Amino acid sequence: MAGLSLKEKLASRPCFGTFLKLPRPEVVHILALAGFDFVICDMEHSQTSEVEARAVIRECVSVSLPVVVRLPDPSQGVVNRLLEAGATGIQMPRLQTSDDTRHMYKITHFPPNGGRSFGNANVAAQYGSVSNNAYLESENTRVLTVGQFETRAMESPCDSMMDGLDVAFIGPQDLSIDYGVPGNFMDDNVQEHIRKVEMAARRTGTFMGAFAGTPEQAKMYIDADYRFIAVGGDIGMLVKQSKSLVSELHGR
Repeated sequence: MAGLSLKEKLASRPCFGTFLKLPRPEVVHILALAGFDFVICDMEHSQTSEVEARAVIRECVSVSLPVVVRLPDPSQGVVNRLLEAGATGIQMPRLQTSDDTRHMYKITHFPPNGGRSFGNANVAAQYGSVSNNAYLESENTRVLTVGQFETRAMESPCDSMMDGLDVAFIGPQDLSIDYGVPGNFMDDNVQEHIRKVEMAARRTGTFMGAFAGTPEQAKMYIDADYRFIAVGGDIGMLVKQSKSLVSELHGR
């Protein structure tokens, strides 16, 4: 699989990532050494600033670790800077309508189908060393769009929400909370909601993705042919291993 892009890997097999909330180069290197297919730099539920996110992205690029950035409110300027720093894609939380996905596609892709503004003083354009046409085509192909389906409110049918999305990502925790059953991912209403997203993704050829808190949950998603699976996060791993070590030291 060496040399394949994340999109190409997703087309052939499940890919495993994790959330990166600690914006440190050492953390990037550890996750790359562990063998993750991608990381999600979390600017929604961490204290990571834009400056720190760009530094993380550059570090990911240096070790060939694809990095998707989760932004709570994607705007054109921030998206431009993150993609030009080398981000593999953008992940947008709480999608509810096809207008949301159209906005996301527009700010991540160049015309004629998108509205992203042009700039080539960046690593992806080899700082202006490649032709403009080659850069435009490469970026429109390279950038991954991930939309989170995690709210009870959702356009129905939701097929049109898949237009412009590479990955439809299930946020099970938020979804269960929105349905009034926090943590009960197997609730009938939650499962019916997820099935609607899965069927729309299947009809439109969109990859499915989700957050898995454990390897067992990840296996469930693998069996359902999900391809973009985020398992845990750096902070959770640190907490779990720290507690386990201290417990072992105390003989518990």
